[in-house]
Amino acid sequence: MTTASSSTKLKPTDALDSRPQIFGRTVTSTFKKMFGFKHQPPGNLRTCMIPPVVFGTLLLNLPALLKLRFYLKKERKSRPADDVRILFYSDNLDETNGIANNLRNVIPYMRSHGMKAFLAGNAFNTRPCGVVENGYCLLLPRMFSMEQLGYANSELAIPRIGPVLRLLKRYPVDLIEFETPSPGAWLVCFCAKVAGIKAFSHYRTDVPTYTKTLVKAKWMYSYVLWLMQVFYGMTKPVVSPCKDYANILTSQLKIPANQVQILPRGLPLEKFSPNLRGKGVWEQYNGSAKGDGAGENKSRKVRFSFIGRISKEKNLEFLNRVWRKFAALHSDVELMYVGYGWYLEEIKKSFEGDNSVHFAGEQGGEALASLYADSDFFLFPSVTDTFGNVVVEAMSTGTPALVSDYGGPHDIVLDDQAGRILPIDENAWLNAMEDCRRIFLEEPETYAKMRNLAHERSLKYTMESSTKAQFEYFRKLKKEAYGL
Repeated sequence: MTTASSSTKLKPTDALDSRPQIFGRTVTSTFKKMFGFKHQPPGNLRTCMIPPVVFGTLLLNLPALLKLRFYLKKERKSRPADDVRILFYSDNLDETNGIANNLRNVIPYMRSHGMKAFLAGNAFNTRPCGVVENGYCLLLPRMFSMEQLGYANSELAIPRIGPVLRLLKRYPVDLIEFETPSPGAWLVCFCAKVAGIKAFSHYRTDVPTYTKTLVKAKWMYSYVLWLMQVFYGMTKPVVSPCKDYANILTSQLKIPANQVQILPRGLPLEKFSPNLRGKGVWEQYNGSAKGDGAGENKSRKVRFSFIGRISKEKNLEFLNRVWRKFAALHSDVELMYVGYGWYLEEIKKSFEGDNSVHFAGEQGGEALASLYADSDFFLFPSVTDTFGNVVVEAMSTGTPALVSDYGGPHDIVLDDQAGRILPIDENAWLNAMEDCRRIFLEEPETYAKMRNLAHERSLKYTMESSTKAQFEYFRKLKKEAYGL
């Protein structure tokens, strides 16, 4: 899957994207330029435009979808039953976030190990046409898009269905796994059902909680919760990465327990190592002279970090309140924010003149891994993460993590051994951070043991173990769906 369209040439005046390039993503092919409605600003009532666009598009493509249904049925019978082909669909691939980063690691790994996996999503409105990145990630041409309510720099988008139909005929799939319950996912889900493709979902985003946190209109929470119940009801079974969200799926979204499947997630842990600690990367961003304080010099400050998307739903307002209290008590501690998001500028402004807080911006590759490794403790107070990729990444570099007692991250951390699991209570976090500072400064052997345990714990989440478990489940799902 390296060519998106037979017409891949752009006009000299066309630009692929008006935004800076994202680390590790290279355009390898383009779709031809297609019509799309003007990008819309956020608005509660403006979301009412989405259903007519979704259902109108479905009706217009109904004949082609029925034709595809018969083609795929015939093609599927010509292949061995254990030949499973899966498409992962997500609407947030054209930005930087945990879901996009995880999928962009998982799919290439699967493909390099003979697993037939594909990845598709929507191109951002800043692109004049859809593109293929790194030869496998299809960012489909958009037909409609609008800013997501309360979530700047992210979009609700609907793709052009024509290219999807052509691609499904060229690269037939047996299963489609939806990663997010977005408008584009709704449309692709309806199309999959008409085309006779088994559709199921992965609960990666706690959308109802995000809505409650970020959108002022209270009625939107009830509306979104109802939409989620309908969407996940249509895309059963639903995969959950942890027990907490498996319980939420059954209690809040009304998914039968026998239709919830817990599957592990995996990360490319070979990119992260405790050996990257002390290379001087941290000092490039905390105002120190180059090389000053590198390594395990105990005269340096005790380092805490938050790495990830800089957004309010990560509970960063809480973290900032705790940090101000903590830093007021000690002159030998510092906090590094690594990442980008719509809340970043507000945090920078609030800590202006405070030399205990630093910002490294968006990072990737060895620089990112080194910042994890250089941290003495990783802070992640989010209560909306279904897993916690950044927690595993931090621990794989030997950095103990402090996480909330809600959601996926607390399944990863070993409490009082490889980190701390804490309620969202300022005093609890303040006391835990005090204890961490004391251990680092006064009990080097205890701290060294914490680092070793954190690294060992992270090895539970290897790419090899997770992808093997996933494809075994996919084969089972194909057999049940098609009776093959």
